[in-house]
Amino acid sequence: MRLQKLASERSPFKRADYVRRIGQHPPASLYFLDEVSKDERTYGRLWGRARLGQRAERRQPFIRGRRYSMVAGLMLDKGITASRVVEGSFTRELFMKFLEDDVVRPRTYHMQYISLLCTIS
Repeated sequence: MRLQKLASERSPFKRADYVRRIGQHPPASLYFLDEVSKDERTYGRLWGRARLGQRAERRQPFIRGRRYSMVAGLMLDKGITASRVVEGSFTRELFMKFLEDDVVRPRTYHMQYISLLCTIS
């Protein structure tokens, strides 16, 4: 049987409280944010086999390249409503500017109905 990893910080009481609180909002009023990044890094095996006393080696191209980060906002009834791509990583300032310019300002006329859920990790 495969071992399932669970976060040690996981709390069934906090989880139940979250489900109770989030369940009070209509699904169309929820706004989800997610961030992703990509670079041109090449992926390869991290482990290998070798004779005792020798290193396991494998020659392969190593490319780092540029890194791009993207953040997008999603509403269940409207799909993706805002997105931004930056070269490098999002800083606090860039993320706050995205929130102000692309998420909050265009929706101020009905903002009382929208709850922001941030899934950036």
